[in-house]
Amino acid sequence: MERREEEIRKILSSFFSGEQVDALTKAIIKASNELTRASEFSEIKEILKELAEAQKRTEISIRELVEAQRENEKRLTRLEEIVQKLEDSLSKLAEAQRKTEERLNELAEAQRKTEERVNELAEAQRRTEERLNELAEAQRRTEERVNELAEAQRRTEERLNELAEAQRKTEERVNELAEAQRKTEERVNELAEAQRKTEERLNELAEAQRRTEERLLRLEDSVSKLAEAQKKTEMEIANLAKEHKRTRELLAGISDTVGYSLEDRAILYMEDFCKKEFAIEVELVDRRNIVYPDGKFDEINIYIEGRKNGQKVYVIGECKARPGKKEIDSILEVAKRVKKHLKGDVYPFIIGYYYSPDVEKYLKEKGSEIKALKSFELEMKYERK
Repeated sequence: MERREEEIRKILSSFFSGEQVDALTKAIIKASNELTRASEFSEIKEILKELAEAQKRTEISIRELVEAQRENEKRLTRLEEIVQKLEDSLSKLAEAQRKTEERLNELAEAQRKTEERVNELAEAQRRTEERLNELAEAQRRTEERVNELAEAQRRTEERLNELAEAQRKTEERVNELAEAQRKTEERVNELAEAQRKTEERLNELAEAQRRTEERLLRLEDSVSKLAEAQKKTEMEIANLAKEHKRTRELLAGISDTVGYSLEDRAILYMEDFCKKEFAIEVELVDRRNIVYPDGKFDEINIYIEGRKNGQKVYVIGECKARPGKKEIDSILEVAKRVKKHLKGDVYPFIIGYYYSPDVEKYLKEKGSEIKALKSFELEMKYERK
């Protein structure tokens, strides 16, 4: 069975490709198996034994045919290689298609050459068919030489008819391949159309890019104008800052003027104020800078020295038009430093024209740490010197 299958494959491989040989071989073996199961198989077997000797005589002629067929196989192999290269080119076509219109022109030229090559394959097929016809003629002469095997030959012809049917199916397959080629060409056309649409889209994108660049140029111009405006704004802010600084300096001068004016008024009442509020006999009333060992100093607006229960004590005061928490904390801190430096008790006070509600609350929280007066209370509560 294996030898027979081998011989069938050998004969078929002269005319068909590997997949086709496999399919035809299976069909022939199947048919042979069916014949084998038939009742006349024993008769065929006897006849085949008688034909064995005659077959040996025909093998020489067959070898010559095989040698010729080998040449055909080589040519078919080269054709298969060319077809394979063509398929490789087609597989790369989709990628090449996306590149340029020029590539499509090259592809059209390649298609033309492919068609020429297909025509060459058709011509080769025609020559192969002519060779088959020659083989058929040789077979006819062989049949004349083996007339005694006519019945066996008839059965062989039936088998050949089966091969013819297989050949018909092969031709149908070839037609299917031709249809596949047509679809491939349609696909190429579709890819060409897709490429055209892609180029249109690229043109649209290029136009959008151009509009974007125009917008960017307008934005850059706007940014440049904004930068110039920003520069002018910064210059104006700088000028405003200078004006604000001068305003603050002016206000500070006014505040100092008001403070000094209030201090001048308050100093006239300090002796009676210290006596009534702190039980202190005043010895000195002055404006003074207290200089510390590290070179730092505190400016005391109202500086008073006096005695309480025989001990030397100090009273320091601050006058502000609208005292805030900052001024209250400041005078208390100064009092601590002066006490440490002069080594005596220090009584701080503050005088203002007006205290806001939160400052008044803050003064209550400080309790006895600081004495707070409103400017009008000086004349109401204390005697002027």
